[in-house]
Amino acid sequence: MNNRPLYWFPLGILAVIAGLTFWLQFVVQSPRANIFSKDRHIADYIIEQFSVSRTNLAGQLIYTLHADHAEHFLDDDTTTLLKPHLIAHDDHQGSADVRAKQGFVTAKGKEVDFIGNVVLVRDAHDEQGPLTLTTEYLVAIPDARVVRTNKLVHVVGKSIQMTAGGLELDNQTRILRLTNKVKARYEPIK
Repeated sequence: MNNRPLYWFPLGILAVIAGLTFWLQFVVQSPRANIFSKDRHIADYIIEQFSVSRTNLAGQLIYTLHADHAEHFLDDDTTTLLKPHLIAHDDHQGSADVRAKQGFVTAKGKEVDFIGNVVLVRDAHDEQGPLTLTTEYLVAIPDARVVRTNKLVHVVGKSIQMTAGGLELDNQTRILRLTNKVKARYEPIK
């Protein structure tokens, strides 16, 4: 009987292990090995029909952020949004409702950037009525209840129409600051 296959079998297994070892060393040292490292901007999770809410200590709703699609990135802790919709709730000052084509949430959710066909409607509970703002870019700071832009903005209210090169709206103090090439038409409320 021929015993040569018994000798070749262990040698074959050693050759396969050696080949796998060389392959593994090549893969680990190649430039593509860092595809999932912290230096790469790759989404670590994706959410469809994204929704998040924030409440105060009494459990009252402060704001809600919705989006059709959200992608979170681990390297810089940011999130991109498709069709974001932010609703800031305030029983006394009125709510603010912001919508856009795209959005971007900074690390820890401190700011939300709205990009493309941005529409903000501030539903005031007073004689001035609602205020509608349209622009191409808007930064919202939900915890401070402030929105601002440095792009062309159109503001329309019950008795006023304005355009400006930028603005800042503080929903708590109800102060609207317009900057750069401001044009306004005001009709007193009767």
